Amino acid sequence: MIKKQFTASARRARNIIWNAAGRYDFEPPFMAFFPNGAPDHYFNMVVGLVEKWLEMPRIWAFFESYGTDRRAEEFDEFLWLGLENCVYEKEVGERPILAKLRRDRAERFSVQQGMLSRQQMEYQSMPVYTQQEARWAEVLGKNAPLLTPREKRMAQALKFPGSLDTDGVLAAMAAFLKTFFRFEPSGEETPLRRGGALSRLLLRHEHRRRDRLLVRTGTGEGDHPRAVHLGHDGLGRHTAPTEEDEAYIRAVFGRSVISDAERRVLENDLCVDADADCRVWVTAGEGVDTAHREAADVRESSLLQRERNQAFLTENAAALQHTIKALATRMETVLSSYLRHLPEPSRAGQICPEKAYRLPILQDSRVFLKSGEEIEQEIFVDLLLDASQSRRNMQETLSAEAYVVAKSLMALHFPVRVSTFRSIRGYTVLDVLKSASQTDCRGVTRFYAGGWNRDSLALRLLGHMDDDPVMRGKQRILLIMTDASPNDSTPIAAMDRWLPREYEGAAAVKLTEDAVRSLRAWGIRVGAVFHGNSIHMEDLNQIYNHAYVRIRKATQLAQGISDLLLLLLREMRND
Repeated sequence: MIKKQFTASARRARNIIWNAAGRYDFEPPFMAFFPNGAPDHYFNMVVGLVEKWLEMPRIWAFFESYGTDRRAEEFDEFLWLGLENCVYEKEVGERPILAKLRRDRAERFSVQQGMLSRQQMEYQSMPVYTQQEARWAEVLGKNAPLLTPREKRMAQALKFPGSLDTDGVLAAMAAFLKTFFRFEPSGEETPLRRGGALSRLLLRHEHRRRDRLLVRTGTGEGDHPRAVHLGHDGLGRHTAPTEEDEAYIRAVFGRSVISDAERRVLENDLCVDADADCRVWVTAGEGVDTAHREAADVRESSLLQRERNQAFLTENAAALQHTIKALATRMETVLSSYLRHLPEPSRAGQICPEKAYRLPILQDSRVFLKSGEEIEQEIFVDLLLDASQSRRNMQETLSAEAYVVAKSLMALHFPVRVSTFRSIRGYTVLDVLKSASQTDCRGVTRFYAGGWNRDSLALRLLGHMDDDPVMRGKQRILLIMTDASPNDSTPIAAMDRWLPREYEGAAAVKLTEDAVRSLRAWGIRVGAVFHGNSIHMEDLNQIYNHAYVRIRKATQLAQGISDLLLLLLREMRND
């Protein structure tokens, strides 16, 4: 939101700031722009009002004091929310139109979420997004998002009152950083922050090199052409993972369910060629390092999302149960046509030689066999969910759909494993929400969206997870819930004649297509359940070669999954 460098629209932004400040003889240290480059009229007014009501040089010096901290951009966003409230309360009495401009800005926040292109999207943290969402919901008189106690305290602390003077505002900003981030600014300008464009570039590079579970503002559904992409700007590339990165992965997702030695062997097989700079991590969400400070916000947010997912299941229990029954019935019909029924004793049918003696000796006529009601359970189903941040606004829906599919398969006594995947800091993380041996599906409520998605590596990783005793002797079916838009911050490693390239677009789609082809060569049937944008339909077809269904709403789930299962069973029978 707040930029510290000029853009092509700087002249218009400066005019807005100057008008609000009532003076035209200073160069504003901040200007505000929307992601598409257009000046943010309201926040530029806020910048001007800070100059009018407060001592801007001292405010700017405070921002400079934490310039080299990796959280500098995040701190900026928080503190400008505080300043916004302060100068609004100071000015609205003199300028009543400000109330309308503020409401318009709140409405713009809601609308713009689905209109950001991949180049325009900015990195944003979950805490910042949550506070923005809470602030603008309050302005519009809407129900605030569900906040944790800490988030509620943050929202209250960021309501800097209009009665504060410059000293009061500086004290409030310092108290906020100390209370919620245990950070105390030095009060001194740092040479690196003051050094101009090059220093800002280096700082931004350092900030973006350290991937976090990023929060995007795309809707994740519908047909907004630019809603589901992450952005690459050439500065956000992640270097090879470090021990610090591994500690972060463990703190966020839990310990690995495979030993270090086994993981090294797995990485030797998988992390080669295009994925040479990557690592893998397989977890079941246990053994989280709660002492790791950097991961605290993510853990808190994931727990809150789990509560939302559980509440969604409870509130929609009747409808979901109906869908489970409908899907189970459809799948049973499909399976009865393509799978062999187990034989059972009968008084007529095909004679069982080893029991024939019982007929004359024991007068037992049940020495024949006929096809029984029970279907031979020779299928193992993997349900894999894309948990990247483009799924953020569909979390409750995707969790509920995974629950429905898993419960329906279990009703037919088929073993099913439910997992999610995402990429973060060079690690592709496979998180098992429900193992094949578990009979309880509530683990799927742990679904939480954030990070990137290196689909090709995730698919090949799941293909190697074949040591579960439950799957022995069974045909494997993999159903992946996806938006067919693979995208990762770790570039495609240099190979053959290619230099390193961004993992996005056609190159990422081709790698994912190759991964699906490899799985099918291993005998794994792969099908996609598509929740995404129409602009990715061509990529979807390229990757999965017609083995997919598109789900636009929950009522299509039973029909879509059963149709996809029928297609995959036909492939199995025809081989």
